[in-house]
Amino acid sequence: MTVTTVMRSRDPGSKRMFEIVFLGTGGSIPTDNRNHPAIAIRHEGTVLIFDTGEDVQRQFIRARLGLNAPMAIFITHIHADHVIGLPGLILRMSLLGRRRPLQIFGPRELVDYVRLIRSSIGLGTTFETTVYGVKEGKLLERRGLSVEAFRVEHRGPALGYSVTFRRLTGRFHPERAEALGVPRGPLWGRLASGESIIVNGKTIRPLDVCDPPPPPLKIVYSGDTRPCDTLRRAAKNADVLISEAMYTSDRLDLAEERGHMTAREAARLAREANVKTLILTHYSPRYELEMGMPILEEARTEFDNVILARDLMRVTVRRSGIKVTEPATARGNGGSGDKTLRQHGS
Repeated sequence: MTVTTVMRSRDPGSKRMFEIVFLGTGGSIPTDNRNHPAIAIRHEGTVLIFDTGEDVQRQFIRARLGLNAPMAIFITHIHADHVIGLPGLILRMSLLGRRRPLQIFGPRELVDYVRLIRSSIGLGTTFETTVYGVKEGKLLERRGLSVEAFRVEHRGPALGYSVTFRRLTGRFHPERAEALGVPRGPLWGRLASGESIIVNGKTIRPLDVCDPPPPPLKIVYSGDTRPCDTLRRAAKNADVLISEAMYTSDRLDLAEERGHMTAREAARLAREANVKTLILTHYSPRYELEMGMPILEEARTEFDNVILARDLMRVTVRRSGIKVTEPATARGNGGSGDKTLRQHGS
């Protein structure tokens, strides 16, 4: 197993984290080492799935994400390589006894797709399933975690997604609470979670005993797109931008024709948006024999802090930095063992 760590400044809120698991990083054709696109983002037990390429169900099991976890699925667009694994994943959840409700979001064509699948192959579920056809805006909000959709420029209706966690308070100071007469116990927890309380007839507010909230953690997923202002705005100051990079610049004509980005374009957009870390995925199988290195090398001519995603790679995102863990079977990882990379001011 190879571990790469990119460290930034220490932050008391770093216990609140995201874990990104790349279930599929391939292009339009899966290969021996890369499945169709699918990404899981986990936060405090909630699993958010972005795109469901072919065979996502087995990758889901390999990644041990938990089929009965609180979950929502977000589809970027209705092209086969991004959505064909959805029926199998839903069926597997049903066969293994999922009971929690499931929400699925995507362009309005997704509703028609799910209806067709249900009517043609008799797909039913053991749990409540709701499918939403959406355009843009906030789709989900749970305890400081939110997901927003924005339009991107591909062939037909397509979305990107922004995932943000906002803490309501900063560091809790017990000595301040004690000085205000707040007894140790549940009231401290309510203040630390952003709730005002009343003690001896006096209102105690979270900012009376807590530091101001830290900046939010933000992960942005481009989906399939050409460089566009909506993506650039959504990615502004993001901790992580997960971007497609289908081609190198010598195939710019194909990128323009098919609605994709080159590695250089993705890296340039990340630099313009002041992104901290860029993770490239969904690159063409034409680069498979070189393990995607032409994509990575071209991106690094525009932006230093770039990672090339591989199937079942895990990325832990905290305010203090990110940690990248590749599976032991990853090709081109420089051998087994741990490798640490420190970059400051990224």
